[in-house]
Amino acid sequence: MLARFSSLLAGFVATCALAQPSANPGSTPENTVNWSGIIKQSTLFLGVQHGFRLATEPGTRAGLKGDFWRGYYNSLSNLHGWADGDPFYVNYIGHPLQGSTAAFIWVQNDGKYRRIEFGNNPQYWKSRLRATAFSWAYSTQFEIGPISEASIGKIQSRYPQQGFVDHVATPVIGLGWQVTEDLLDRYLIRKFEDRFENTWARMMVRSWLNPSRSFANIMRWQAPWHRDSRPGIKHYIAGMSPVVRPERVNLQLAEPARFEFNLASQYTLSPGPRESLHCVGGISTAQWNATSTQSWIFEVAGCKMIDQRQNLSGDIMTYMVGPRWTDRAGRWMPYAQILAGGKRVTIDEEFPDKKAALEAANPGKPLGYEFHPQWTKTNQANGFAISAGGGLDFGLTRSATWRVASIDYSHAWLPKPELASYPRSLRFSTGITIHVGSW
Repeated sequence: MLARFSSLLAGFVATCALAQPSANPGSTPENTVNWSGIIKQSTLFLGVQHGFRLATEPGTRAGLKGDFWRGYYNSLSNLHGWADGDPFYVNYIGHPLQGSTAAFIWVQNDGKYRRIEFGNNPQYWKSRLRATAFSWAYSTQFEIGPISEASIGKIQSRYPQQGFVDHVATPVIGLGWQVTEDLLDRYLIRKFEDRFENTWARMMVRSWLNPSRSFANIMRWQAPWHRDSRPGIKHYIAGMSPVVRPERVNLQLAEPARFEFNLASQYTLSPGPRESLHCVGGISTAQWNATSTQSWIFEVAGCKMIDQRQNLSGDIMTYMVGPRWTDRAGRWMPYAQILAGGKRVTIDEEFPDKKAALEAANPGKPLGYEFHPQWTKTNQANGFAISAGGGLDFGLTRSATWRVASIDYSHAWLPKPELASYPRSLRFSTGITIHVGSW
């Protein structure tokens, strides 16, 4: 849904005929947060999203019928697992775009960091972490809050919309999307503007290469190509507006940061009795560094199964804790870890004939919470699991590390339902680690 929405945004920007210079940078006082602006702009964003849902999704309109509070309760109580039935591009492109847009709404109202651009400095990472915290709050409200998918249309009360994937992917991958747009603006768009002064070319490059920032600008009634860090596309002269960022700092710390958080994407291969399962998703890891080499980590990971045969869907979710050993002698930092916890495999089987019969017997009524057991069968296995593996990190700044690659093998002791017996998994992942306390 959000991916389709972003395509409409691209169309709007492409056909926009406004060539007026952007207004002067916002009036938010330095060192303060413009809460009024955040509330107004995020409320408008929320209204646009729900309006688009109601206009394009028959299931959402049908879900407006029936008792509001009972439907809302059914949506919340039905949440479980990872996958939510949406295609890959919606979960891992559309929703991160939403998260990045919400983050930019925060940034453009954060007086202390509004003009900060991408750079190797603690101020930049502080600003983006503040924005990601707001993105998480906005995403949670959009999913299950009072004005959410769970209340408007009761989406999560219907199979297979019950997973938690968007709660994680929206802010986590959204942070990566936001940083990517910042990087493009700093190193590609600025260089283009320094070389070409054509107004229309600048308008298109600024807008198209920063889609979530462009939409956040629209939410405050600015042109999509507006920048707080430099003048408008007509009045910007190459080199006249230097990058606003503090001096670079030493990458090496005497001691590692006490706490770290890793946000990563993953691909998992799980051999099974009849066929192997392929799974893509995300990982969130909290790490406490006891010494310069030894750490304790808590990890939650989930992935959606892909290439399933017709009428099947499913996910794998793990939650583990354990020690990690890291060699921090240089910027390249290998590590190894052993974890223990739990693993849950869920595979849902759909019976189209039963669904068609229920729809015929209940014309115009959504097949909600109470109908699930009549046309779907859930196969679930949950048990103790251990994992061993390692990886290689590369130090980017004092505040961030790139997890270049990680490989982990896990084994779980699961009961053996017919469709959910996948105890072994081999996982490949990559992501970004944020160091808390290194600023």
